[in-house]
Amino acid sequence: PASDAWGAPVEAPVARLGGRAIVEVASVCGLGARRPSPSEAATATTYGVGRIVAALLDDGVEEITLALGGSAATDGGTGLLCALGAELRDAQDNRLAPGGAALIELATVRTAGLHPGLRNARLVLACDVDTPMVGSDGSAEMFARQKGADDDMIRRLSAGLAHAAGILENAFTSRGAARRPGSGAAGGLAWAGLLLGGQLRSGSEVFLDLLGAAEEIRGADLVITGEGRLDVQSLRGKAPVSIARLARTFGVKTVAIVGSDRLPATAEDRALFADTVALDRIDPACANDPELTCRLVGQATRALVQTHLGARTAHRNGART
Repeated sequence: PASDAWGAPVEAPVARLGGRAIVEVASVCGLGARRPSPSEAATATTYGVGRIVAALLDDGVEEITLALGGSAATDGGTGLLCALGAELRDAQDNRLAPGGAALIELATVRTAGLHPGLRNARLVLACDVDTPMVGSDGSAEMFARQKGADDDMIRRLSAGLAHAAGILENAFTSRGAARRPGSGAAGGLAWAGLLLGGQLRSGSEVFLDLLGAAEEIRGADLVITGEGRLDVQSLRGKAPVSIARLARTFGVKTVAIVGSDRLPATAEDRALFADTVALDRIDPACANDPELTCRLVGQATRALVQTHLGARTAHRNGART
């Protein structure tokens, strides 16, 4: 059972690996093709994610990974907390309305009804940003606009998150969590996970572990990775940089094929990539032409392999690009 960011029923896939489960937050309460209004940004909630987590706990799952990112909500994960049994009430002892804007009315929190399965389950919070939940570079300031908030709503959401942080961190005895790097992921859902004892991990590293990437890279001659846009945000835990760092530990070169390259030559970790091909420099039309992009990726792959492996590929049985 699940609902989207505005309470409509939604079917969201959950990956199960024995006693482990992975929930993609964007598939539950993501934006999809929707363009929310400021009033919708105010009420968007992570309650549906909490319902899925509760169902997994009921089923005895021992480890739940939340793949954060792409959430339409900026509610500090309070929807998730409520779905797991927390009660958030205003000064008149009424339950708070869903969404981040209502958090400014928060007065008391009751945690006695939290799901008992939380005591034994491990919660992994996989994120690819280091944004804190509160502050001048907090979740609302950095991401709420793309979720439909205007300037006034950003201020309201920011104030609500800051107000709720103090009250909830007292209730969960988790002081300072709202200022931790990464706590602002998925509109502050990562912060709620921290209150529940969850562990923040780089999302790309989590999935590289699941894929057994280390063993694949260990015996490779060259690693080819890619991203739509390589820029300073890529250095904040995005997959291409995590892959390149992993490859470096095995002494394997990494090259990247990207839609556009906006990473300064002097940027930290630029040297992780032995070479970079930006497709928009070959043909700018690729931005709106998937077939052209596919052809250019093939050409770039062959060129990179020839440049960095050269004659070795010709003498290896079955070697091809």
